[in-house]
Amino acid sequence: MTMSAWCVLAHPLHPLSQAIFAKSALKGVNFLTTSEACAELRLRHGAVLAAAPQALTALTDDGHNLLNQEDAQIVQLLIGDESEPAEGIQPRVIRIVERHRDIEPSEDEITVYLHDVLPPAPGSDHETMFRAWMEASRNGTRPNLVEQPLHWCDLNDVTSAVSDLLQHPCEVGTYHMSGRRTWTMDETWQEFDALVQRTIAGQTGKFGTEHLESRGVPVVEAIAIRNGETERVRPDLGPLHVALTKVNGEGWRPRTPLRQSLMMVIAQLTEPYAS
Repeated sequence: MTMSAWCVLAHPLHPLSQAIFAKSALKGVNFLTTSEACAELRLRHGAVLAAAPQALTALTDDGHNLLNQEDAQIVQLLIGDESEPAEGIQPRVIRIVERHRDIEPSEDEITVYLHDVLPPAPGSDHETMFRAWMEASRNGTRPNLVEQPLHWCDLNDVTSAVSDLLQHPCEVGTYHMSGRRTWTMDETWQEFDALVQRTIAGQTGKFGTEHLESRGVPVVEAIAIRNGETERVRPDLGPLHVALTKVNGEGWRPRTPLRQSLMMVIAQLTEPYAS
């Protein structure tokens, strides 16, 4: 008999929690949170709950009774490295940390570090960077690029993987999520600038041949090897890949193209302009 997958949302209104909820509810995960948060989630995710009406339960007495069912598989989802698990609830803990810091993770938790996720979190350094890039592209200028290796991955791929972990928790330990390929700042800027220019052309109706030309994906560069190690250090995706392979047979294989992710970034950045 398959156990029911239940997730206690410790930070239900956090943007990342909401993205995970919207994806996982449609994949059969049931969520528990406070009555106040349930009311807000029902307002924000009405379409999801219309398709999966049993996916959200308030942590009232009935909700706590669900946690004691023998066939229930319970996971508590925490966001951030400073939050504490809720008292009185003893399920396995999955902690999602949006930025890796030199803090020892708990030995009793599954800690997932996210790297270079698109669209970036509101108020993050990457959102600030893309906002500056948007202004530069609109003004026809080039921003100052501080070169660093980037391993972009899309939020949709992240939430799909987290959904798998909620249903089939892996062993406690530390896991990293990032894209598999390395992007330079210049490559990212070229892709972003071209998409912004096409967006502006679409808004104004002033299309030129440069907007209609098909641009290939930037060539993958050879990465220099020094002392047996690559100069551009990618997060260690091995443990995550092994854990997900046991669940879905494919492991960690993010599929969203960078251009699609950057279009979502542009949509997020242009919302204030539409208001």
